[in-house]
Amino acid sequence: MDPPKVLVIDDEEIARVSCRRVLAREGIAVSLASSGREGLEILLQEPHDLVLVDLKMAEMDGVEVVRRIHAFDPGIVTVIITGYATIESAVAVMKEGAYDYLPKPFTPDELLIVVRRGLEKRRLDLESRALREEKEAMERNFVTMVTHQLRSPLAAILQYFEVLLAGIGGELTDSQREMLQRAKDRLESLMALINDWLDMSRLNEGEIVNRLRPVDLRQCLDEALKGLEWSARQKNVSLLVDIPQDLPRIQADPDTFREVLSNLVSNAVKYNRAGGRVTIRARAQNGSVRVEVEDTGVGIDEKEIPFIFEQFYRARDREVRAQEGTGLGLAIARKIVRAHGGTMEVKSRKGEGSTFAVIVHAAPAEGAGKERR
Repeated sequence: MDPPKVLVIDDEEIARVSCRRVLAREGIAVSLASSGREGLEILLQEPHDLVLVDLKMAEMDGVEVVRRIHAFDPGIVTVIITGYATIESAVAVMKEGAYDYLPKPFTPDELLIVVRRGLEKRRLDLESRALREEKEAMERNFVTMVTHQLRSPLAAILQYFEVLLAGIGGELTDSQREMLQRAKDRLESLMALINDWLDMSRLNEGEIVNRLRPVDLRQCLDEALKGLEWSARQKNVSLLVDIPQDLPRIQADPDTFREVLSNLVSNAVKYNRAGGRVTIRARAQNGSVRVEVEDTGVGIDEKEIPFIFEQFYRARDREVRAQEGTGLGLAIARKIVRAHGGTMEVKSRKGEGSTFAVIVHAAPAEGAGKERR
């Protein structure tokens, strides 16, 4: 096991050398820097577990050094060394993220106590992070394995049902056909659930952030509506779009944001009444773009609104339960919107309809200009 690494940043040579002498006896690997800038360069080249930083230095003070350290690695434990120990100075460095402070002059025992405590915090933080990452990886792998193992045999079973219902295996009585159709419908619902579950597990917010770019909302919405216009006609629901021509482009990942729009409009159609209406509107709002999907459907009970974005939750209303659904669509939509740095809102009245709103950042003007070229 590698020894813990400590960096001492102090413009006084005797202070640096003294710290190294004391810490080296404990088996700690110690690096030295005579200025904040030199210390930051060392950290960029080689990670350290803990940094001792002098508060008062000529070129860059300790508070600024701590701020910059935490800007590129907030996990590094920082301890301020100060000859001006006051309550005010301690509070100031703690606000900038320092773990502790050590007043000068200090004894070897006092130095060791602070460093040991800081290294223990670092060890626990690293262990916690490793366990969290392992747990997340296990969850992802489990969901992916289960869904793939389930989906393949279910797809084969569905094909058998289609063959039987087509009469290839022989003539069916009306009763047999009805039973087979019901079983097939249930299997298709289960397949939809598995697909949504797999989509949920695959969503990686970091990957979405890396794909953000200026996107024309009108074009994104047009693509989302292509698969929904037929279902709206089947239910005799009107789709109305109200988006101004001068609407700024949004900063978005087009693929996942299109999925958000598709989900909201699909729900608005599904839970609407025959002859109802779905209105999609958008407007600029303080550096953001607000997109609303309003329907004239069954609405949501006020008591249930806080829960509708939870995984697998479905409203208790009979009209809602009568429609096929997995209870994952809104959870997926919210996760995507959050990855965009946006928020979702909902207003609804039982029996009168609902309005879902998505607020995301407008694309920067420079980015939009480059995109047009």
